[in-house]
Amino acid sequence: MQDQSLAKQDEMRSNGTFNHRADSVSAQIFSSSRFFDAYDIVQVKYEMLRAVEKGNCDISSTAEVFGFSRVSFYQIKKVFDEKGIVGLFPKKRGPKGSRKLTDSDIEFAKNLESTHTKAQIVTRLRDERSVEISKRTLERGLSAKKNS
Repeated sequence: MQDQSLAKQDEMRSNGTFNHRADSVSAQIFSSSRFFDAYDIVQVKYEMLRAVEKGNCDISSTAEVFGFSRVSFYQIKKVFDEKGIVGLFPKKRGPKGSRKLTDSDIEFAKNLESTHTKAQIVTRLRDERSVEISKRTLERGLSAKKNS
């Protein structure tokens, strides 16, 4: 059973749903049943919202026993009301796209791809569009555009 629990935690780490603050979850429901897992952040958020919804509980104390602040509770509730259960999944952190190349820069480079080397395209981007990138960044930008 322990191996299964560790495998589940590894999976949650890889998909971003692992609750790194599971030790701060003191809600009784998570200690009374193996079904409830304090390491599953989606389940913790959902059960917190459900606890407030089904009982006339104080939001501050309920949020605290689930390991959240009152402000976090309201943020979680807002997203849940807008998006449902999917809103409880953590968002991917970090950049969501290219920071150096715009779509227009990639189109410019694509138009030159058949007649210029990558090094020449990088030089033209620098000289004509003031875009400083490496050859590898250009390659990634061009391949991402082809795959989408």
